[in-house]
Amino acid sequence: MSLKPGFIISTVPPTQEAGRHLGSIERAAIRQSNDTSFVRLIWNNSPPDEKEDEESENEDQFHAIDMLSNPANKYTWIIDSATGTPVAYGWWQHAKGKTEEEWATTYANRYRPEGMNKALMDATSGARFLKRARLLNTRDTLILKELYVRPEFQRQGLGGVLVQRGVEEADRLGLQAYTEASKDGYGLYVKFGFEEVDRVTVDLEPWGGKPGEFNSYGLLMRLARA
Repeated sequence: MSLKPGFIISTVPPTQEAGRHLGSIERAAIRQSNDTSFVRLIWNNSPPDEKEDEESENEDQFHAIDMLSNPANKYTWIIDSATGTPVAYGWWQHAKGKTEEEWATTYANRYRPEGMNKALMDATSGARFLKRARLLNTRDTLILKELYVRPEFQRQGLGGVLVQRGVEEADRLGLQAYTEASKDGYGLYVKFGFEEVDRVTVDLEPWGGKPGEFNSYGLLMRLARA
C-alpha cells in the first residue's frame, strides 16, 4: 500500500511540540469514534470539552520526549503537504518478553492518570493487560500501541500505510505482532493478517452508560512471515 500524493510520512521527532501534535490527533479521532461514551464515563461523566485542557496536559506528558526518543518506541506520522500539519500517527513498540513477576510489576505501575475512573479503567484496559501478559509471555513482540487519524483525513488509506509499515518491520525482525482493536479499527488490522485470539467486553450500563452500550476490544495477533 502506497501513500497518496499530497502526504509525507516520516519519523516523529522527540520534541514537546511533536507530543502536543500527537495528543491533538488522538483527541480529535476519539471524539468521532464509537468510544465517545466510554471516554465520558472513564472521565467520570465530565463532558470531553471540559476535560480538554486536562487531557491535553496528560497527553503531552504521555508522549513526552523520553517516550519519543526511546528506541523501543517507533513513532511514525503522516503530514499533510499542503499545510505541513501532522494528521495521523502510529506508535509501534518493540516489547521484550517478560517473566510472570515482571508482568505483575508492570501492571502495578501501569499508567493511570488522576481524574479517571480507575475502577472502570481496571475492568477494561486493566483486564486486557492481564490477558495480554498471558498471550505474550516471554516472547518479544512488536506491539501496535496506538493508531489515530484525524476524522477529516480518514478513509484515505493513511491508517493502512501506518499498519503496513509496522507489520513489515515485524517480519524483518522475525517478530510476532500484536494489537487491541475496537470496532473502528478491527477490519483494518484483519486485512493485514491479524487474527483475534481473545476479547474483553464490558457492559457499560452499570457504570452509567446507556442500555446496550459495551466497551469491547479484540486482542489480535499476527505471526511473523518470511
